[in-house]
Amino acid sequence: MPRKVWVSTTAFIAGGPTIADNIARARQLLELACAERPDIVCLSETFAYLGVKYRAAEVAEPVPGPITDMAAEVARRHSTYIICPLLEQRGGKVYNVAVLLDRQGQIVGTYEKVHPVTTTADYTELEYGVTPGVEPKVLQTDFGRIGILICFDLMFPREWARLKAKGAEIVFWASAYNGGFPLQTYASLHHYYVVSAVNPDRARIVDITGRIIAMTSRRNPVISAELDLEKGLYHTDFNAVQIPAIRAHYGRDVLIQVYGDEAMFTLESRREDLAVAQIEAEFGLERLDDYLARNAGLHDTLREGKTPIPQQTPYLGRQQ
Repeated sequence: MPRKVWVSTTAFIAGGPTIADNIARARQLLELACAERPDIVCLSETFAYLGVKYRAAEVAEPVPGPITDMAAEVARRHSTYIICPLLEQRGGKVYNVAVLLDRQGQIVGTYEKVHPVTTTADYTELEYGVTPGVEPKVLQTDFGRIGILICFDLMFPREWARLKAKGAEIVFWASAYNGGFPLQTYASLHHYYVVSAVNPDRARIVDITGRIIAMTSRRNPVISAELDLEKGLYHTDFNAVQIPAIRAHYGRDVLIQVYGDEAMFTLESRREDLAVAQIEAEFGLERLDDYLARNAGLHDTLREGKTPIPQQTPYLGRQQ
């Protein structure tokens, strides 16, 4: 069955003059997003303090607390997941966190920013008193597995690779800046969706191919898109020869997009009773990640001086 997920995200754009004003602005953005009945909405990094002078220890609050209470009330009323970033006071330390709330407003989990940026030129302090987290984590929702990263984490490819290894299907990136092209790069490299929520003006929803699906602007601070978590991504090697047969058999019941420059294509089902996995089995397709893993295994075998063992691939007997 297709796993369609409606995702909304936000650009905060203007903040201040008080924390209370920012929380009210965040509520307005959530209400605007929830008009489209999303499965999940993401807010931007530490939105509550935008345009406010602060020290981390002075404004941080426990979780749950006033900020997450606001988001939880919206989540319950609209039956949606919400990612709510803030500064959390915990165990005598302050963490820059993103809290995931479920459709009932309950806390699913928290991600602590692994790479806060220094705010002193002598490298003695991070983000006015923030403690770094340890590692990214994947959180389970009722629609799939998501990862969350925050702002300066963008500069550290290891964390994005870790989320791929842990099975993330969508990575949300809450930030104080727009981020730009690296978001597309990570989506393309790791074959997951990337959704950003930012304090300036250009939040993005990025496809597994690295292409931008939607982007906010100053006149449009909330965007939404339907993502298909079952969407298949394939190398054209051995697989592309089947595209005409798939189209001939299923017609408009499938959507195939071919990306010749990258030697890839994607496959989606447009029928509720037709799974992409069924089409893969029927036409002997192998997903890109599995194809790359087979090639890497052959590389290792030959480097070790061993004789490769023939494999029973779905496309055995085809010419490349």
